[in-house]
Amino acid sequence: MTPVSDPSKINNYCKIGFALFVAGWFLFFGIAFADTVGNDWVVQLGSFKKQENARDFINKIKKKGYTPFIVRGSDSDWYKTRVGPYPSKEEADQVVLDLKKAQGITAIVLLSEEGPPDLKEPVDSVDIVVSQFLIWLKAWEAQKINSYLSFYSKDFKDSKRSRKNWEAQRRKMFDTGSIVSIEVSDVKILRADDAVEMYFIQDYKSDRISDVGKKILIWKNEGDRWKIVKESWESS
Repeated sequence: MTPVSDPSKINNYCKIGFALFVAGWFLFFGIAFADTVGNDWVVQLGSFKKQENARDFINKIKKKGYTPFIVRGSDSDWYKTRVGPYPSKEEADQVVLDLKKAQGITAIVLLSEEGPPDLKEPVDSVDIVVSQFLIWLKAWEAQKINSYLSFYSKDFKDSKRSRKNWEAQRRKMFDTGSIVSIEVSDVKILRADDAVEMYFIQDYKSDRISDVGKKILIWKNEGDRWKIVKESWESS
């Protein structure tokens, strides 16, 4: 007859086995969870100085079926309106396209470093530049030349032509009456001592031409407003 093992030992073995199983389960799914949620993507719609304006804006967006939220960091006076987070950049990019096509809203995708619901809080200068950038894009798409040019510093320098010739070329291009669509992706923002640098992929389309490439905008604070002092473009 086979001897019966001590019930207390069997109980201990079961406890150890269960503990190892649970530890392995958490290890496996913990890694998977970190991979999927550690870096989420959010879509920034705009920034507002007044909280009530941000609330009015998101109330309008909610009526369109989105679930926006407001973020205000401890180092910022701006109320940022965003939707998300999304587990993949592709999903966030699709939301940007949907917002533009269905609602006429210009937005950009940003990577969340700390997970949902917010990015690592930037300082106020970055918030201002992102807000200015979205308005700059909208002015360009709407072909509002005076509004568009107002974002450029008087000290703006173009790598290929003088400031005067550059402005004349832009006015001529806007005067064609083309229908323009501009999409930006892979936005990266760096804050220097006295400037904010933006790197992104720009996909430009009109009824005349289309082009995709890398663009760099360098913004500086000129006292009353942040303006573009340098712009570079490299076609893909």
